[in-house]
Amino acid sequence: MRINELILYENIAEDAAVGHAEALVSGGAADGAADCAEADLPHEDLAAGGTAGGAGTGSPQENLSAGSTAGGAGTGSPQVIAGRPTAHENPSDGGGISRWTRLQRIMAAEIGHETVRATYWQNHLCALVCSSDNPFSRAAERGAYAKLEGLAVSKDILAAIGGLAETEAGLLKLASEELSLIKKMYAWEFSAAAGKTGGGNIASLMASPKEGSRRGRVHDALSRTGELVCAVQLAAYYRSYGAGALEACDSFYWDGGFRGVTSKDPIRFSDLIGVERQTAALVENTKFLLAGLTASNILLYGDAGTGKSSSVKALINEYAGSGLKLVAIPKARIAELPRVLSAVAERGLKFILFIDDLSFEENESTYKSFKSVIEGGVSARPNNAVICVTSNRRNIVKEVWADRERQDDIHLRDNLQEKRSLSDRFGLTIVYGSPDKDEYISIVEGLAAKAGLDMGEGEMKAAALTWELRHGGRSGRTAKQFVEYMKGRSALTEVDR
Repeated sequence: MRINELILYENIAEDAAVGHAEALVSGGAADGAADCAEADLPHEDLAAGGTAGGAGTGSPQENLSAGSTAGGAGTGSPQVIAGRPTAHENPSDGGGISRWTRLQRIMAAEIGHETVRATYWQNHLCALVCSSDNPFSRAAERGAYAKLEGLAVSKDILAAIGGLAETEAGLLKLASEELSLIKKMYAWEFSAAAGKTGGGNIASLMASPKEGSRRGRVHDALSRTGELVCAVQLAAYYRSYGAGALEACDSFYWDGGFRGVTSKDPIRFSDLIGVERQTAALVENTKFLLAGLTASNILLYGDAGTGKSSSVKALINEYAGSGLKLVAIPKARIAELPRVLSAVAERGLKFILFIDDLSFEENESTYKSFKSVIEGGVSARPNNAVICVTSNRRNIVKEVWADRERQDDIHLRDNLQEKRSLSDRFGLTIVYGSPDKDEYISIVEGLAAKAGLDMGEGEMKAAALTWELRHGGRSGRTAKQFVEYMKGRSALTEVDR
């Protein structure tokens, strides 16, 4: 298989074309051609003095360092896969920039975005593989290869492939073939080409991400396993985290499309004290969703600061890697909810469509279309998504006394029922109440213990009660703000000593 024959992972083709500098690391045309042949790469043009068929007569390294990347009578004909240049196409940007320079620019763009402890070239390719949106990754996302997960020996996988549908088996085999080439590209290290050009070699520098990444699973598969085992492990990754644009993040904002949240709130259920009953109900419904069972749309309502939104954010953190995604939809885009539902219905992932702090004023009519989307519309809600709404109101549509006293409405009761019916369409309603005095102190003590705040019991209780009187009353949010303030003041005191 040649680079320009990549079908599933065609997004790798352009990078491989730029990365053909690797074929020049061996020190001469003969060795470079041998390397290309081993990886089934088109080497005839490289040996002729340029990756697109240059007219140079020296070694490929010499032509690379001279910037000879284009134009001429090479034996390979230019080809394009889905609009991307392949290994036979001229990669120059029109200004005579060599492949090596282009490669360094691509690698420089990776700085600050490292996800695995590997070279920048490997980080780049790993990201392309992880985020690839193709028929294989979509099938894997839907769980087509779930029964192969855990098999780590090629012969066991081959024996189990017979149980797959013909199309799915074919995709797995094709992915395995393409990964055999990508794995060889993954090992490129560019040192000889860098030495010949005298330029920097960012591609071979070792990246040091700030924290571990789930993409480390894919890096290990590309580095340490055979191609068939690699394909199965990659399929497991897609099932856990998704394919394409939905792979990189667990939470998204809807702004007409899915925009990933790269810095999500790290809150966990263990950080939420006093709402265990509410979160248990939320978790149970989510387990229904993940298991493919019928899950209910959810309304979380109650006083401000009682943990409604935090519970939803903790939920996505708890089940990250289980195929669950959160899509936050602002009220201004509620009319686009049918579009969102249509988009997620095509995916193998599970979705919580989250609308935070929702309420409608009495003169707003948007709630009527929203009500039909939740239940009663022509289109059924896909079984891989639930709508989760938080509100400070039990009745999301505001009622005023004038609604009850109107003399011009013949069917007054029907009018009131119309406004209340939106809340009734949620299959699961979870109430978050404000804590009483003892519950509030218990929350403060629990958060203080987790934060390592050292205060006397009596002193903490008195200060916490004074704080809530001045900061909006008792709630989980008020307790958290108090503990954060006292923790900061304690740290400053230590610094001043």
